[in-house]
Amino acid sequence: MITFTIEQPVSDLGIQAIAFVVSGIAVPAETSPELDYELTTSEKSLLEKTDPKTLKTMPALRDFRALHSAIGKAAKSEIAAPETLLRLLHKNGRLPRINSLVDIYNLVSAETQLALGAHDLPMISGDVRLAMTTGTELFIPLGTTAPVAIPAGEYAYLDGHEVLCRLEVRQCEKTKATPQTRDCLFIIHAAPGRGIDDLTAARDRLAALLTNHLGGQQPIDLGSHR
Repeated sequence: MITFTIEQPVSDLGIQAIAFVVSGIAVPAETSPELDYELTTSEKSLLEKTDPKTLKTMPALRDFRALHSAIGKAAKSEIAAPETLLRLLHKNGRLPRINSLVDIYNLVSAETQLALGAHDLPMISGDVRLAMTTGTELFIPLGTTAPVAIPAGEYAYLDGHEVLCRLEVRQCEKTKATPQTRDCLFIIHAAPGRGIDDLTAARDRLAALLTNHLGGQQPIDLGSHR
């Protein structure tokens, strides 16, 4: 089993994170009626509870914006994934539909306003760490085949020298969750202002959805860090 660590300079920013593995996932070719009902019911609730005009002032999302502003000009212009998901929800009337695995963790991210990443476990090369970037790391963003430059002084998830996710904005191509994913590493992290109880509640919500709809086993925790 791989390990997960958060390096001190990231911890000093006030970021908390929890990592765990869920095995035995079986992604169906089509979304089941039961999962579709779960998704649409939660989406309706989120549409009623949130206002697209005030998303950036909601405490959890505001804290991600403040965190980005604190670490540099390039990061300041980036919007955290939970806010992006909620904006897409209000624009389209529902969250994106990719595959059942991705749809589930996107739902939990939108519900909790926490950053939630999923990585196909066999595609990870070595242990995973949340660290500050030097600007020399390899990063091939999701949906692309060529590496792109990444700014120094940001936080990112890495295995060895390769970036798995820049901030909580863009994941890499090599570890993306697909219909073939069976064992998956999940990482949930929060900007300053959220507690470990928020992270574990999100883990439990995600694990329940994976078990109920995709046959996932109970999560194996790799530890929580601050």
